[in-house]
Amino acid sequence: MGNILQIDAELKNLIVRNEVDNSPLKIGDSILKIENKNINSYEDFNKTISSLNRSDDISILIRRESSIFSLKCDRNSLEKTNFNNLISGFATLTYINPNTKQFGAVAHPINIGGTKKIPIKKGSISFTDNLNIKKSSKGNVGCISATKNNIIGEFNKNSDFGIKGTINNIDLSKYKKYKVASIEEVKLGKAQIILQDVNNQCKKYDIEIINIEHQRKPDSKGIKIKITDPELLQKTGGIVQGMSGTPIIQDNKIVGAVSHALENNPSLGYGVYIQWMIN
Repeated sequence: MGNILQIDAELKNLIVRNEVDNSPLKIGDSILKIENKNINSYEDFNKTISSLNRSDDISILIRRESSIFSLKCDRNSLEKTNFNNLISGFATLTYINPNTKQFGAVAHPINIGGTKKIPIKKGSISFTDNLNIKKSSKGNVGCISATKNNIIGEFNKNSDFGIKGTINNIDLSKYKKYKVASIEEVKLGKAQIILQDVNNQCKKYDIEIINIEHQRKPDSKGIKIKITDPELLQKTGGIVQGMSGTPIIQDNKIVGAVSHALENNPSLGYGVYIQWMIN
């Protein structure tokens, strides 16, 4: 765990990626139907638009955030709108269960615009190398980019606490195993995160757990952390994009994963309990 992953996925629906003047469509809207015809691909979209005889009052069924509703749009606006059903980005591998080969990563849902937990048709995760880190600073969260290496697993679940799938191309016998901590075992004080460095080694870096929420039901931001390791602060400035899913270790057990950074102080951030990710 702690490897920087490239995450690639094909979405179940076309997603709006730009906003056009006088169009009711917004970034992140999922196109479900046009004139009551299911839209599952660009081919469906183009075929349906080509078959229409009118240019206005086209009925579109969309998903926006957690709501599904219909709206009317003109053909010209539809043709100017950019859609996408592919995503790609970087995040961190949180865990692999050595018994089931199931993995978890990211520690928060993959969202586009205001639409949460975008449905995934199929996705893959890959190891990376050639890491490039843009440091975080106050008011500006940095990012990690890398070169895609070999594909190691597949997924189609995009949950409140990240993605889940199955590893299919790793020999796990050479990796260190960690026990899983219960929520009650997590305590304030010293801990570590495990993260891939520019030499492609997964290293431990010191952090401090400065607040814990005693959650009785699954929720995010259960653990508040502070990056204290001078080496990591020098390299990253704190938490950067791409570190989502970074495993948090305490007393030689995995207790959670980094999920959010504080923009006004990127040395601070939040983590989700590992129990919620695994369950």
